[in-house]
Amino acid sequence: MPTPKQNEPRKSILVVPSRVVSRPDDVEGGEETEIAAQISVPQEGGWGWIVVIASFWCAMILDGIVFTFGSLLSDMTNQLGVSESLVLLINSVAIALYFFCGPLASAFINRFGFRACAMSGSVICSCSLFLCYFVTNYFLLIVFYGVLAGFGYCLINMASALVVGFYFEKLRSIALSLATSGSSAGVSALFPLNDYLVGLAGWQTTTLLHSGLLGTIFFVSMAFRPLLSLTVIKTSDDPTRTVTYLPNLSKVAVPSAPSSSKIEGLKPTAAERLFSAVSNVNFPTAAAVVEDELTKPSTQPGPSTAAASKLTLTAHHPQGVSRRHIKQVQSLMSRTSVQDKTKNIEVVINVEERPKKRSCWARLCHWEEHVPQSRPLYRDDAFYDGNIEKLPIYQKSMMDTGAEAKTGLEYQLAVSRAITAGDLHEHRGVFTTAARRVLATMMDPALLKRRSFLVLSCSGFLVYLGFLVPYIYIKERSLNIGIDQNNATILVSVLGIANAMGRLVVGALAAKIDPLKLYTVACFVGGLSTILSNCSYNMYYQYGYVSVYGFFAINLVSLRSMVIVSMFGLDKLTSATGMMLLFVGCGSLISTPLAGVIKSQYGYSMAFYVAGIFIVGSGFVSLSIYSLIKKERLKERLPERPAK
Repeated sequence: MPTPKQNEPRKSILVVPSRVVSRPDDVEGGEETEIAAQISVPQEGGWGWIVVIASFWCAMILDGIVFTFGSLLSDMTNQLGVSESLVLLINSVAIALYFFCGPLASAFINRFGFRACAMSGSVICSCSLFLCYFVTNYFLLIVFYGVLAGFGYCLINMASALVVGFYFEKLRSIALSLATSGSSAGVSALFPLNDYLVGLAGWQTTTLLHSGLLGTIFFVSMAFRPLLSLTVIKTSDDPTRTVTYLPNLSKVAVPSAPSSSKIEGLKPTAAERLFSAVSNVNFPTAAAVVEDELTKPSTQPGPSTAAASKLTLTAHHPQGVSRRHIKQVQSLMSRTSVQDKTKNIEVVINVEERPKKRSCWARLCHWEEHVPQSRPLYRDDAFYDGNIEKLPIYQKSMMDTGAEAKTGLEYQLAVSRAITAGDLHEHRGVFTTAARRVLATMMDPALLKRRSFLVLSCSGFLVYLGFLVPYIYIKERSLNIGIDQNNATILVSVLGIANAMGRLVVGALAAKIDPLKLYTVACFVGGLSTILSNCSYNMYYQYGYVSVYGFFAINLVSLRSMVIVSMFGLDKLTSATGMMLLFVGCGSLISTPLAGVIKSQYGYSMAFYVAGIFIVGSGFVSLSIYSLIKKERLKERLPERPAK
């Protein structure tokens, strides 16, 4: 069929429920596919455990440096000659960017992959802290230790925290718990080491050591190998037709889209207009793309007269993926390799050839090619830390598929959003569709219109106003009240050990108890224990305090994703996480400098009182979420009134 001329007028689009059939002007080669289903295939063990160890190391070094800044505080204050609150602002800027840059880091991960982002973050952090060894100017420290290092921290944190979930399915919660416990191990191990080095050689030499430790992440993160991805593309023999799946478009008139990378027909949000990309929630799941043709029965008796369709399943396996894993996926895919003659659908399996092996020297000196088809942040569960077997969408994906038709990939298809053909072939540039689409998803302020989410975000803000204060001041307060140097240092290590225990225990309870209730209890217990820590300065009482606080307070962080999913559903997790990171970052920016001002004016006791009040206040705020959720869900069930 001849290609339409460029100046030919736009063809019309027929809109039907959940489908747009279009005749685009830029069809070339007689065939074009607008939307494809793309998934990442977990290994469920094997190399995945190496990834867990690497993620553990990244979290241990990263959080061990970020949350033990209190060990450097006194020496840095004396040398810089500025107030303590201004010194605390240096680390607060780093922690704030640790959260603020979450959406941007996620966009880069979706564009370049986990490995590239973690390695880049390692280089940025290591170089920034290395330069701090030679810097004594306060404003330069804000730039190097605060801004640049904070951005690098975020790249490492997001890459190392998210990558583990893509290597596991049924064992995902266990693997993530082990990996994130590296944060607690880092606090326990590095605080005594920092304290010793600061007393021996000063804060600058200690920072030089931190620079070297962050440099090791460059090599450790090489374990984050590109994932095996599977692209499912449906095409039709009719060269003039392209099928694009969209939700709820039965009453929408759509102009023809000039580019296959754009999806139109829904009113764009502010974030979508800003980033010129469509949010994930406007795309169907990969399961919906495949299901429409494979599972729906034919509506007309007898042989179909429609043009034959073809499903092409292509496995993209980068170098380093084991042959056993590829054979496993081929076996899963072959179960659907049949021809449905009643609907004229042919399923074709295509496995890309394995890249040629390179020598060890070549692997070290060449950047391994990123698989452009891998788009990890198009998955709804990318930020989920809990047991996926408890998710309704997991249970539904298992129930909706008959035993004979199961492929083992049902859940991945159910939580992966479709990808456009333009996105698949866009390999150059930094802020491509792959990056802008994630930013449009995570920076969407639409959730702020829901009072329940706004209240939850305010609760997170209040938590981080007080959360970091014990990490910074517990040692100094202990020395001030007469506890000896060794025990005052060990208190922070005990706090880290309690963190690890709290992650494991409460993480297991969250599978059986409402995560929001656990979150509220953690707020009250963590806040009250901080307030009551001033009641007695006995050494054993202080050990009891840090044990209780560490056990409960860390769950204010680890329960975040489970609380969001229980309140708003899995499809809102990515958007809600992006917006909540902004509130958390604001709290982190204000927290310790404010505590420094209060401490200098009224003493350590008042700083801990205020921190505890903020955390308890977060618990009281979260209590109102239950009634707001009920009202919102009731309102959603009520039918809309017809317009007069």
